[in-house]
Amino acid sequence: MKVCFHGTAEELELVSGRPLMVLLTRRGLPRLRVFALLHPRTLKHPYNGLFRLCADLTEDEGRAHD
Repeated sequence: MKVCFHGTAEELELVSGRPLMVLLTRRGLPRLRVFALLHPRTLKHPYNGLFRLCADLTEDEGRAHD
């Protein structure tokens, strides 16, 4: 799945520097889901002082990460 995050350069640096993300889900589903953040790309021109980071999210199934 493709996702985009909007934020300052510092905020997006924190997101892109992490290989895994944990997301909370709705009721009736497993409470936490772990996703791998793959191929992050940052839009270089700020829009109103914010940047956009786009990446592919893949549900992680407990694989080892470097």
